[in-house]
Amino acid sequence: MQVRLWVALFSVLAAAQAARILVVLPTNTRSHYAMYGKLVEALTKKRHHLTVISHFPMKNAPPNLEEISLAGTIPDITNNLTKQHYSWKPDIVRNLESIMTECVHACDVVSKIPAVKALVNSTAAFDLVIVEIFGSECFLPLGQRFQAPVVGLLSSVPLPWLNEQLGNPDATAYVPAYMTGFGQHMTLWERFSNTLSVIGAKILYKYKSQLPSQAIADRLFGLGNKLESLAQNYSLVISNSHFSINEVRPVVPGFIEVGGLHLDETQKLSRELKSLLDASHEGVIYWSFGSMSRIETIPSEKLAQIFEAISELSQTVLVKMDRKRLAANLTVPDNVYTMDWIPQYATLCHPNVKLFVSHGGLLGTQEAVACGVPMLTVPLYADQALNARSMSDRGVSRTVLLRNTSKLTWREALHDLLTNMKYKENMLKLREVFLDRPMPPLETGIYWIEYVLRHKGAPHLKSPALDLTLPQYLLLDVAVLSIAIVVMTTYILHILFRYLCTRCIKWCPNENLLSEKRIRNFSVFLCLLWRYKPKAQ
Repeated sequence: MQVRLWVALFSVLAAAQAARILVVLPTNTRSHYAMYGKLVEALTKKRHHLTVISHFPMKNAPPNLEEISLAGTIPDITNNLTKQHYSWKPDIVRNLESIMTECVHACDVVSKIPAVKALVNSTAAFDLVIVEIFGSECFLPLGQRFQAPVVGLLSSVPLPWLNEQLGNPDATAYVPAYMTGFGQHMTLWERFSNTLSVIGAKILYKYKSQLPSQAIADRLFGLGNKLESLAQNYSLVISNSHFSINEVRPVVPGFIEVGGLHLDETQKLSRELKSLLDASHEGVIYWSFGSMSRIETIPSEKLAQIFEAISELSQTVLVKMDRKRLAANLTVPDNVYTMDWIPQYATLCHPNVKLFVSHGGLLGTQEAVACGVPMLTVPLYADQALNARSMSDRGVSRTVLLRNTSKLTWREALHDLLTNMKYKENMLKLREVFLDRPMPPLETGIYWIEYVLRHKGAPHLKSPALDLTLPQYLLLDVAVLSIAIVVMTTYILHILFRYLCTRCIKWCPNENLLSEKRIRNFSVFLCLLWRYKPKAQ
């Protein structure tokens, strides 16, 4: 019997070994590809045949990997901090609109590339389609086109519209919306604002992303592929999040968290950088705003105040920045060492690094947690305020806002983080929780992708909530039925009591208090009480 079970298990596992997989990554975001590229590389090592559409072609691609390169078709997405705060729109609206505009533009450009159009119209066959989920759904019809299940890749926590597509409860009472910057313990006003933010984000997505994406999909695939319906047919969504550092939230079985999947244990320090870190016996403060936000574009007057606060420190401050882009009147402190590119994970895990000054990006936050380094977060964009609040609530970071930057605020925050050991202690505890998993995040992601292959799309993972209408999901029909039952029961009892009270009249004494007009308002209980009242002696 055991031999048969092992043979059956081997047969099931072997069924996924030679799968043909199409991977579509339309947005030109290097930080996102740090996660996606790990999955692509791991799938090729598992001997699957991959066709990958991306802006970052792999060097020395293996023979089982075909690539359609998008390099150079879309400029790198960057965030000029000089223009960060000058807008009449609320931050959440401006950020969402910016993300959706960029993603829809990426879809539009990629859909017109001849190689992509040729693939769509080809006779190729695929067992699985993997698409990036962010601000557009224009390539979801690929699953229908190739009659293959669809797996989504998400570089953040669930977006408000994704919850609706998967059947995840929004739980706005304790799950803060993307970009709000609220914690999980919200005040009445924050819960109200949080709920409005989720509703508003869904409406904005409908008109700013889904409708323009539908026009692109209709042009590329033809009419008949309704994105609103296709978005509810994900077999699986792999999310770069984890409950230990993000929000605890209710999720369906088809939503898998693999936060930290991009962590690269093979990353090495250059000889120059290693020498600098080893020689910094007072400690190192590492400052980076990632690949999208340039520190050198911070307004000169604010950057000058930050430099003044940094110049008072005894630690070496390593900054990912291009000095040539700085204003001529800015003086860089003597304890600041700048580099155009820094291997971030290897740097953070160096024992001499004491603090990470970050914009609060999710990938960098995960790296800081994995290395046990406290953070000073300066949220700028997207989900960074949410990540900053999450880290602050866990007692591992402080937050300063760029719009409120002053020498005093930076000096106080830096001094607290460097001298108060509670931040380091809390971060080491958080690190243990973050890394304590049944399987490493990369293996978890690969397992579930192959699970979908083995089970032909794994339809059993789909939430039944997706088959309900909105009134059914919100139990409005149950509420109406309950109210109807209560009203009907109350009415029947009222009629019955009136009838019984009327029948009791002939038993009751003929007194003024029991006139026919007033008896109608008496209950059976009162009538019987009057009938059997104690007699006077």
